[in-house]
Amino acid sequence: MSVQSLQHYRLQIEEQLKMELAEVTQQLLQAEQSIARLADDQRQQEERYREETSQGLTIEQLLEWQSHFEAQAAATEQARRTLAHWQLQWDEARAKLVAASQDRRTLDRLIERYREAALTEMRRREQMATDESAHHRFAGQGDTLS
Repeated sequence: MSVQSLQHYRLQIEEQLKMELAEVTQQLLQAEQSIARLADDQRQQEERYREETSQGLTIEQLLEWQSHFEAQAAATEQARRTLAHWQLQWDEARAKLVAASQDRRTLDRLIERYREAALTEMRRREQMATDESAHHRFAGQGDTLS
């Protein structure tokens, strides 16, 4: 595999992980919004409950409210578990992206070092050729002077 192919492959992996992180982020935001909606709904229902209890409730109404609050608590707990799941997924996706980014940057640095070493070697050889040419010219002039 060529260096350019490897570099392109690393970049593709990083882009794919960015997309995965974006998808997980979207799911995480939706879970957070769901919890916020449930909390707002619960506050509104509690306010209605207080209003109705101040006017007096029948046993049936009280049991209905109790059932409603239990269902709301179960929904909130499920939403919290969902949020925890997506938070864990986000943490994992972010860690993978950070690792892929570090791998790509490491490869980029190694490629740059290789290029610098190759350029330095090329310049060294050019200098040696120039020095050798100058040496031959200088040595040739010494022969004509004698």
